[in-house]
Amino acid sequence: MATRTQHAKRNIVTSVINKLVIMLTNFVMRTVLIYYLGKVYLGLDSLFTSILQILSLSELGISSAMVYSMYKPLAENDTATVCALLKLYRTVYRWIAVAMTVMGLAIMPFLHIIVKKDLPDGLNLYFLFLINLGNTVLSYLLFSYRSSLFTADQKYSVNNNIYSISKVGTTVIQIIAIILLRNHSYVAYYFYSLALPLTTILKNLALYILSNKMYPQYRCEGSVPKSEIDNIKKRVAGMFLHKVSFVFRNSLDSIVISAFLGLEILGQYNSYYFIINAISGIMILVSNSVTASVGNSIVVEDKKKNYADFNKLQLLYMWLTSWLTVGFAGCLQPFIKLWLGKNMMFGDGIMVIFCIYFFSTHFSRVCHIYRDAAGLWWQDRYRPIVETVVNLSLNILLVRFIGVSGVMLSTIFCIVFIEGTWGTRILFKHYFTEEKQSVYMLKLLWTWIITAAAGAACYLICKAIKLTGIPAFIVYGIIATIIANAVYAVGNSILPEFKSTVKFALKLVGIKKGGN
Repeated sequence: MATRTQHAKRNIVTSVINKLVIMLTNFVMRTVLIYYLGKVYLGLDSLFTSILQILSLSELGISSAMVYSMYKPLAENDTATVCALLKLYRTVYRWIAVAMTVMGLAIMPFLHIIVKKDLPDGLNLYFLFLINLGNTVLSYLLFSYRSSLFTADQKYSVNNNIYSISKVGTTVIQIIAIILLRNHSYVAYYFYSLALPLTTILKNLALYILSNKMYPQYRCEGSVPKSEIDNIKKRVAGMFLHKVSFVFRNSLDSIVISAFLGLEILGQYNSYYFIINAISGIMILVSNSVTASVGNSIVVEDKKKNYADFNKLQLLYMWLTSWLTVGFAGCLQPFIKLWLGKNMMFGDGIMVIFCIYFFSTHFSRVCHIYRDAAGLWWQDRYRPIVETVVNLSLNILLVRFIGVSGVMLSTIFCIVFIEGTWGTRILFKHYFTEEKQSVYMLKLLWTWIITAAAGAACYLICKAIKLTGIPAFIVYGIIATIIANAVYAVGNSILPEFKSTVKFALKLVGIKKGGN
């Protein structure tokens, strides 16, 4: 039987491959959209994505809560309980599809407020929205509940493989449509949109068939005890608030920019955000891949062992985060110029804000993993409300005065000063009760300091070396890699978990053998 480390390694590898596939296909797709249809179409596509992410709040975080409920019965081979949970999951997802349809139809009359200008001629905003809404609703109606079995059983790699194949197929169809119909841009965009529900149907059917083959013993039957339903409701209530915070953080920015600054500026903003978000997606998928293993460890291991693992994972994850942040400081501007040209570039000041934005979204990510794995959503229910209200208020206020920078700075403020402190407190108050939060916070502050120092050094050195094109991207990337890793390793070598973390990393990549 595979160990937790082996499961985590397999999940991480497939998650990275899946995200690389998504990054490459999205990169190609965005390039095709910009060069064949224009950046206004790119802005419109980003806007639809953001609106539908907000509509997905009707999912209420049920998937995370349900997966958490499946950890124990799967570990104990309790087939009856898993079947009952699966039936409950299917029923809830059907109601979610209905709720999402109703909310989507209710939003339609107000779309003209969000898209005040820049809408290309020939496009029917409402019809396009219905296509995108239908795609999202179908994703919940068609067997999505079965994917929870792979996740809870530490086999998230299966989901990753199916998603990768589906993404490639979707992109090929969309590119063919755009190229063949490029002289009729609005018609090309209609076919581009219609490819989404078609491939969603095929993807979900594949998940259903494969899950039945791998888990034939699990059918939708039986009933969940009322006490467990009450526990799930409490977790869902907590997860709903967290989902509100996360979705508004990642989607509201685009909606505010569209409403106040227009689709063209949104397209330019999303060119930068695409790069940041693509790398963030890899980071989040890597962390999600180990969440099931963390959840399993919380069930079977003591808190002392889990806290030691927590420190190792934190140091390792922030090492990668710091490295990538410094890399953005040196390479983001040359990459945008090489990819899309100088007219799509923001100034260096906004580029620096994007770097801070990236780092802030990840600096307490490991804490978030352990809060999720420990099921502490209800205990953390008030923080997301405060974060969402503050973020929305600052977004609307600052965009009027400093534009795109204001939208990003409001999000950074909420992540650092609300989630970074309050959210961390929840974990230490309710799970790591014997440990000191202050020690953890000092480590986070030190990581901010050494990353800022490395990033500033990288930026200044790269600015002094006058290169352009691919040579600039390669040389600046090498400089960023050397500076980031040297500064981080030296800066954290004094920590007691440093040596064990290095050994763990070597074991994870297969250089050094060991148990779980």
